Amino acid sequence: MNHCIACWIQKLKFRLCAGLFLVFSVIMPGPAICADVDELLVDYSLTETSFGPPTWSEWEIIVKFKSDIPQDDENAVIRQYGCSTAGKCSFTGLRLVQIPESMTACEMVDLFGKEPIVDYAEFNYYAKISFVPDDTFYRYQWNLNNKISGGIGAESAWDIQTGDPNVIVAVLDTGIAYEDFGTFKQAPDLAGTTFVQGYDFINNDSHANDDHGHGTHVTGTIAQNTNNSAGVAGLAFGCSIMPVKVVSNEGKGSHFDIALGIYFAANNGAKVINMSLGGEGKSATLKDAVSYAHSKGVTIVCAAGNEFLAGNPKSYPAAYDDYCIAVGATRYDETRAYYSNTGSHLDIMAPGGDLLVDQNGDGYGDGILQQTFGIDPNIFSYWFFQGTSMAAPHVSGAAALLISNGVTDPNMVRDVIQQTAKDIGPEGWDEETGWGLIDIGAAMNYRVLGDLSGDLLVSLDDFSLMADDWLHHTALGPMTDINDDGFVNFVDFAMLADKWSK
Repeated sequence: MNHCIACWIQKLKFRLCAGLFLVFSVIMPGPAICADVDELLVDYSLTETSFGPPTWSEWEIIVKFKSDIPQDDENAVIRQYGCSTAGKCSFTGLRLVQIPESMTACEMVDLFGKEPIVDYAEFNYYAKISFVPDDTFYRYQWNLNNKISGGIGAESAWDIQTGDPNVIVAVLDTGIAYEDFGTFKQAPDLAGTTFVQGYDFINNDSHANDDHGHGTHVTGTIAQNTNNSAGVAGLAFGCSIMPVKVVSNEGKGSHFDIALGIYFAANNGAKVINMSLGGEGKSATLKDAVSYAHSKGVTIVCAAGNEFLAGNPKSYPAAYDDYCIAVGATRYDETRAYYSNTGSHLDIMAPGGDLLVDQNGDGYGDGILQQTFGIDPNIFSYWFFQGTSMAAPHVSGAAALLISNGVTDPNMVRDVIQQTAKDIGPEGWDEETGWGLIDIGAAMNYRVLGDLSGDLLVSLDDFSLMADDWLHHTALGPMTDINDDGFVNFVDFAMLADKWSK
């Protein structure tokens, strides 16, 4: 096997959030992608990337004016400091304010913050893009289903649910190779995936095409076309994907653009938002956006960050724990990956890979395999990536399957994922591994005593189902016979009422 550092890899130095530390391999299945390709040609390329300052924009800030302030008054304040409006959120009224070259962002945040009609002014922080299927390369996807180690039980989950097209997962990332448009091409293994209308907040148009490769890889883990005798598999391949581009081809996105993407997704039917991105900066702009989406019933999944070896800082939006599920990364052996952040906000672990080792002995570094592109967005191959960016979409796919199966409340989705996780650290929750490694098979089989409708809640609907079972002598199964005595009677009703009261 040849090991090299190709010169063109340098062009990727500030691309791809498989992390602040980026290690990746590419599987190139010959000159054409086809179902009968079995031989894999591999080029291992190793590089480290680090994103230094700035962590926020030095030429623009975010300003939120108080409610009911006339627009003319807002404009007057902006003009008096020699500033102009570079962008505005039509939903919240947030202003992206461009500042004069003679002033710093720090100075302008201080000046605007003292204005009586301003609610807050802050930096525009950057975030970085931290049944058995017959797909040809499925055998290399140890992360989806592996009874020995590392997998998350996908096959047992697929026996129950493969995804409802009415359940939309918004992927806020570098875009997705989802269509043939202009110079962009659709990734062949996404041809059978269902997409809904998205938006590009970097270029301000309705075509959220990927000019980087990261978002396409992330999307594949969630909903890659599956059981099509080609390529690789995705978790919730029956669900729909909303492409929302909030990260540039440099692998960087501002809090203002990310917030706009969150509002867009929440207001246009998304049930899950995946954000395989993050940064140290925390802002009211981003927190308000995830709070809003959560209040709209959206399950928000975020990468916990890849900076463990660089001081292990909290990464936002993952650290907004009231609203977001923070996902760390595991290796094949179900231990925490060396790069994966830890902390009090960490919720769950999922496969993120470690390309420095080959623990499963398949001849390749243990990365997460999906189809995407390198430099040319028209040339697709199967790439191994690593990072919490790769871990997060496993949890988003699991959430989409749970929602497809009737568990719709975001807090309930989180609870089921956490309660059914495989504990891989000290007993219970811990800062290294959260509640453990996600087990989507166990999550899909999770049941609550007294829940007859399948929504994991005990409600009047369950009383109605039990009464129907009793009166019509039908069999809803052992869940109806709560005390397991072989009869459905008043004792079962009393036990159901007790569960409801609690």
